[in-house]
Amino acid sequence: MTHGACGDWWKGVAYGTVVVAPRPIRAFRFPEEPVMTDRRRRSWPSAVIVTAVVLGSLTAPTTLAAPAMAAPEGPPPAEFRLDGAGWGHGVGMSQWGAYGMALAGFDAAAIVTHYYQGTSVTPVQDDMEARVNLLYHVSTVRARTEPLDPSGGAIEVTVGPTVVVGGPQDEFRFTVRDAGVGVKRTAGGQTIDLGSAPTVSVRWSGTRAPGTAAGGPALLNVTGGGSSLDSSGHRYRYGSLEVVPVSTSKGLRLNAVNAVRVHDEYLYGISEVSSSWPEAALQAQVLAARSYALSKVARGERLTCSCHMDDGGGPYYDQTFTGWGKASAAKGQRWVDAVNTTLASDTTGLAILYDGAPISAFYHSSSGGATQSVQDVWGGTLPYAVSVPDPWMNVEANPNRAWTVVVPQAKAASAFGTTDVWKLEVTERYVSGAAKTVTATLGDGTVVTRTGSQAQAAFGLKSKYVTAIDGNVGAPLPDAGAPTGPAPTPAPEPVPAPEPTSTVKQRTVSLLSPVAVTVTPGKKYKVVGVVRPAKARLKAWQQKLVDGQWTTVGKDRTNAKGRYRFVVRKAKPAASGTYRVLVVRKKAVVGVSPEFAVTVS
Repeated sequence: MTHGACGDWWKGVAYGTVVVAPRPIRAFRFPEEPVMTDRRRRSWPSAVIVTAVVLGSLTAPTTLAAPAMAAPEGPPPAEFRLDGAGWGHGVGMSQWGAYGMALAGFDAAAIVTHYYQGTSVTPVQDDMEARVNLLYHVSTVRARTEPLDPSGGAIEVTVGPTVVVGGPQDEFRFTVRDAGVGVKRTAGGQTIDLGSAPTVSVRWSGTRAPGTAAGGPALLNVTGGGSSLDSSGHRYRYGSLEVVPVSTSKGLRLNAVNAVRVHDEYLYGISEVSSSWPEAALQAQVLAARSYALSKVARGERLTCSCHMDDGGGPYYDQTFTGWGKASAAKGQRWVDAVNTTLASDTTGLAILYDGAPISAFYHSSSGGATQSVQDVWGGTLPYAVSVPDPWMNVEANPNRAWTVVVPQAKAASAFGTTDVWKLEVTERYVSGAAKTVTATLGDGTVVTRTGSQAQAAFGLKSKYVTAIDGNVGAPLPDAGAPTGPAPTPAPEPVPAPEPTSTVKQRTVSLLSPVAVTVTPGKKYKVVGVVRPAKARLKAWQQKLVDGQWTTVGKDRTNAKGRYRFVVRKAKPAASGTYRVLVVRKKAVVGVSPEFAVTVS
């Protein structure tokens, strides 16, 4: 899982001072059932990566005080036992916490609005394309198709003015050539040079825009020059592929980028939690993943990767995107169903909003009992990324609800820049309980202090949530039962699909008038419906789909029987279009009607 992504969220936002790492942080990953690529196996939890990169050498003491106590007696201990909990940076949603909340009966909206304070779950347009980097700064890209049914497998490769159509028997190799991309096609033992172009695009059958690659569904198998196309992983069902040359410190290299629709195509391939998890936990992960993606798309393309996000293997450690590997894995259909449940229409999906915009929904595998504030981890402030209680992470299934790491004397001494350490202790904690400072006592009574991040990196800890060292708690742990905000309310029943969810009770919105209305210009027509459970004075908004976005064109309130009505006295041709009715209570969408068409002619 990730998302513990930090990325470049601070850019252009006046949130205060920010500690900037040379490489942004990805969201933290949860071990997933699909087979991982080699790059994923080499990935480290984001908190470990960041501390190692940002903090640099650990040999210089952070604080070196004069002897503050009597010299300890006896020889130094051979090792130190560190007890702790959690995995990852601790910011935003705890994925195992979401799992525990789902088991306790909370719905997806209640889960995410707990971990992201002050937010709401609202439908937003999400049918734009996201550019996802699959291969970063490589010298060679290889691709071929694999049909999912007998009619599929056609592939179209565009090299400048040349458009070549092949089949699953063809392998295409892309390399750096001059200032662009060179392409060669191999089939039946014969290799043909197709020339070069500034960029090269690839389309395949069964996608939304296959070009001339007609036929049934197929996968595009994409890998670098050092990997085999016959190995598992690296297969993509949707969108298109672009191979782009970029200048690097090592000369010209290639990026391979998958352009996919956020709404469904991108989310179907997000591999952050097990598909066997409870439905509400899966839906909460979808909401976080969609919100994170939308926030990245809104910031624009990153030039170094030719992308909005990478696939989780670098360089930005964004969300783990495994393409077809997620949906085709064990119980993968449950994940696809969770994505579909959060779709509000063909062009909109439920997202987590703060002040009207999708949030940078950071998440991590597990906290140590309370999440961390973004300010305590990366600096700066985000009003929705504050510390909140997370007792739900302590479910039995969570392998990191508690852990122990034994640190040999030599490693402890090296971390604190000394020859021997007699005692280790957590001397300061953040409000979440994570270690802020760890202090070593030396043989002469001198104390040397490291930050919690430095200690985590030096000792290889899964998180900074160190609860005790050799049985000594040190600085007091916070009261885990003291919430910092209102407690979420359990859902009375599972999240309905595909209606929007919210912390307010959900309702069914039905149409009593036809779903297709044809009206003569100048004549009257009306739209009538009912909301169940019935409640008077609920807001009903009639919305029209205009240029891909829903625009409110009429407002009404329900009567005591839950009915609403919109009347158009004189229909005009401009009124033709697609409509829906949203029902709103306490500024939250609690239901949406089926879409209906009006034709004035």
